[in-house]
Amino acid sequence: MIRLRILRLSAALAVLALTAFASSGAVASTSAPNLPPLTGVLAGKFLVIGDVAHPALLDVHALAALRAHTETVTFKAGSGSQTHTYVGPLLVDLLTQAGPQFDPTIKNDKLRHYVSVSATDGYRALVAYGEIDPGFENKEVLLATSEDGHSLATDGPRLVVPGDISGGRYVSNVNRVFLEKPPL
Repeated sequence: MIRLRILRLSAALAVLALTAFASSGAVASTSAPNLPPLTGVLAGKFLVIGDVAHPALLDVHALAALRAHTETVTFKAGSGSQTHTYVGPLLVDLLTQAGPQFDPTIKNDKLRHYVSVSATDGYRALVAYGEIDPGFENKEVLLATSEDGHSLATDGPRLVVPGDISGGRYVSNVNRVFLEKPPL
């Protein structure tokens, strides 16, 4: 189990190392020590890393290969209430494609995992894996590729969490999707 975690972390760090030379601007990380820093990912691109079999560097166009969903949502933001229509794949579909690595010897190990979604400015929000898993809450959380008909390809996708009253987990300009289990 430890060897598998080390291999996955090594693969994730290799993806980070490849992208570190692509950009001279880096965003400092205020994350816990076990999370890779938010460095070197170009605008419009994002990493899928963590407890996944297939870490990847993707962009909005790569998300087009996944089935698109449409959600019209209303949430409170600093300037008042906002309503937008988003289109994009479900976050759970992206993670399924990446091959989440859950421990089959632990009952409902997936319920111990969370997804940390980070933005180019260092903003970060968490979604419990049980929220998006079809066998549990099955919330249709999107990684949106468009907002109100406008493409998000230049800046990167946006995390959309339908049902949230406030827009705190609506992460714009996503540059990292990290599946992880906190240490016990």
